[in-house]
Amino acid sequence: MKKLRDYSGNFKPDLRPSDFSYETLEKLIKVYAQIYKALDGYWYLTLMDKYGNVEALDCDLTVWGKLSLYEMEKVTDVLNSKGKDVKSFMKAWQVIPWAWNIKQSFEFLNDNHVIWTVNYCPTVNALEREGRGREDYHCNNVEMRLNRIYASFFNPDIKVNCLQTPPRKHKDGCYCRWEFKL
Repeated sequence: MKKLRDYSGNFKPDLRPSDFSYETLEKLIKVYAQIYKALDGYWYLTLMDKYGNVEALDCDLTVWGKLSLYEMEKVTDVLNSKGKDVKSFMKAWQVIPWAWNIKQSFEFLNDNHVIWTVNYCPTVNALEREGRGREDYHCNNVEMRLNRIYASFFNPDIKVNCLQTPPRKHKDGCYCRWEFKL
């Protein structure tokens, strides 16, 4: 059977992901990643409007603290990537759903020392557009805590150092830069 490039034809009651072309599956992965990130944003903003930013942040950290470990377990199972070094962490890190929403680069100094740079981040863009300065707190506090939780899944001894976060000096510059070292 020819792989589907879209789903404009007849309804297929036994439709499977394998029925779609590689290109269509790649587009779906990107859309699912956008939905995943949008869900986080919508529920956070709903909590913030209803209960205030402090309560919303507390809920955000609680949920993402649990989800990040679940996410790493599932991703490493599928990819059979179970190492305890920084390289294994980065391999899983680059394929989790929200990672498909950013532009990132990795500088491997060795298997246990990586500089991770985000060159585009829709969350920071949205926070900058909002104009309340929340990107500073979000990146320097929330992301620091979550990066440590993600890293600890692989090895609790991985150190996370923030090298650069918003506010950005230049809107065309790097969004953030982090060091992961064991």
